[in-house]
Parts: sequence; C-alpha cells; structure tokens
Amino acid sequence: MAESKPTVYLLHGEDDYAIAQFIHAMQQKLGDPATAEMNTSDLGPNYDLDALRRAAMAMPFLAERRLVVAASPSKRFTTDDLRAKLLSALDDLPPSTALVLTEDKNLELDDRGKPVKKEHWLVTWAKQPGPERAFIKAFGVPKGADQVKWLLEYARSQGGELERPAAVRLADLFVEEPRAAAGEVDKLLAFVNYQRPIGAEDVEQLAAFYGPPPDFFKFIDTLGAHDTRAALNQLERLLAEQDGLQLFFSLVGHYRALVQTRAILDEGGQDGTVATQLKMHPFRAGKLAAQARRMNSAGLRQIYRRLLEYNRDIVTGQLEAELALTTLVTGLTLAR
Repeated sequence: MAESKPTVYLLHGEDDYAIAQFIHAMQQKLGDPATAEMNTSDLGPNYDLDALRRAAMAMPFLAERRLVVAASPSKRFTTDDLRAKLLSALDDLPPSTALVLTEDKNLELDDRGKPVKKEHWLVTWAKQPGPERAFIKAFGVPKGADQVKWLLEYARSQGGELERPAAVRLADLFVEEPRAAAGEVDKLLAFVNYQRPIGAEDVEQLAAFYGPPPDFFKFIDTLGAHDTRAALNQLERLLAEQDGLQLFFSLVGHYRALVQTRAILDEGGQDGTVATQLKMHPFRAGKLAAQARRMNSAGLRQIYRRLLEYNRDIVTGQLEAELALTTLVTGLTLAR
C-alpha cells in the first residue's frame, strides 16, 4: 500500500526565495513541464474560499497529484467564521491535491524571534493528532554561519563548488539577500565554467556590488521624503548600474533590515545593538539606524508588505521587476 502524502503544505517564513524553490521542486515531481503546468494552479493575491475550493477539489490530469498554491491565507481569512470554513475545506481535500499555503512571516516566532504566546490557528490545525495531513516548514533568512552554509550547498546544487572564504565574502556582501547572493553564485560559476571552485579573488573581481550601491541610501531617502521626481531620477541611475530584478530584491532586503532596525531602536537599542543583532558591519548598521530613525515602524511594515506583494507577482511572471520598481516609487512618493 502506497504511503499517504500530506494534502496541505504550510510554508512560512521570510525567505521567499527558498519557499519558491521548494514549490518549484514540488511542481517538477508532477511530470514533464507541460503536464506539470496543466496540474498547477497559483491563485494569486485576490482569491476567495470558493476559488480555493474549485482549484483544490479539481482532479489532476494525467498526473498523480494536482498542485495548488495559495498565498497569505491569514490575510484572506480574517474572521473566525471564514477561518472555520477554510479549515473545513482543508479537512475535505482529496489525496490527489497538494495545497501549498504560504505565509511571509514565521508563524511560530514573534517579531523578536521568540516563540509566540498563542499558537497560530493554521499551525494548531496542522498539528492535530491523527493521520499526517499537513507538512509544516519554516524558512528563515539564513544569517552568519547559516548563510555561508547555504551558499556552499547552493553552489553544489548547481553543479559547481564554492570555497569557504568566497562564501564568507558573499555572505558579507549580501546580508539577508539569498536571492541576490544566488544570482551572484550563478554568474561566478559561469565565469569559472564549472571547471574549478570559486575563490575569494573571483568574488572580489566579479561581485556586482559590495553592499548597497552609493546612491542606494539616497534613493530610500527620496522615497521617505515623497519626492517623486528625485526618487525616479535615483531609480534611473540605479537601474543603469544593475539589473532591475537584482535591484528589486536588494530593496526587499534593505527594507527588511530597516524593519528589524526600527524594532531594535524601539526597544532602546543603539547602532552597536543593530550591528550585533543583525550580524552586519558597524558602518552599514549606523547608516541603517540613521535612516530607520526618520521612519516609523508602521510605515516601514506597510512598505515591506507591498514589496512582498510585488515579489509574488514578479516570481509568478505577472509583473516585470523594472515596472514594479517604477510603480512602487510612484505610489510611495505620491501617498501622504
């Protein structure tokens, strides 16, 4: 008798890149690309319970399972009644469905990285005793030694090799930016033609940028000042220096760091505390702290949530990175 598989996969955490990789690996198991495409439904950001039910109850076509992806159910189902109806639907899923629910934060940790006092309703449902019906995995952004290990493993997964000193240097350059770091590893592997390990000297020679570009902080300041013309001008300069996709994910990482920095400052921390807790160079920590002091926590979180929404559209091919950046700049600077 074949071993039963979970019908619900609850993937949560800040590392959207790792979550996307996990989902891609699931899709590859559905068969050849054409079959996998026919048996995959990404519900996008504006689905409701009926849309989820229709997609999740549909039978797979020429495949063992059907993959359905639904983002941020916590934001879509906000009342006790809606949540009860969703959980009832999850109970009724056929074995042929693999429903992936993604959340952009760790549901088991609070904003300080401590275990939550009250368990999240989806986690409670998933942990109920009985036959295994849910798979739960947290995807935290790798930091410090964990990011070095992640880079070493990523290089091997791509058929190449990364020397540890090179991984340490990349981790220092791309703090909490796994997607940008992965892109840099891909370029470096192509540079060495997969014939030798990537060394630290290769990183120094070819790394796209060492931390944020010189005008990056100016760009963020123009957004905070609601100066549309200046912000678009800074954006144009940055896009002349680097790829739009790389710039977008650098922006995501920067605002994530600003959110964390603002939280540390709100708790009475200083520049040195930011450097220690976020494991970054004191110079960058000081610049982040100075910038975070000019912003409020609620505003930063709102911007970061908007970035994650654009990220989902970019990953699913619904939006080009440069258009997302331009739209973001215009919306943020015109809003009051």
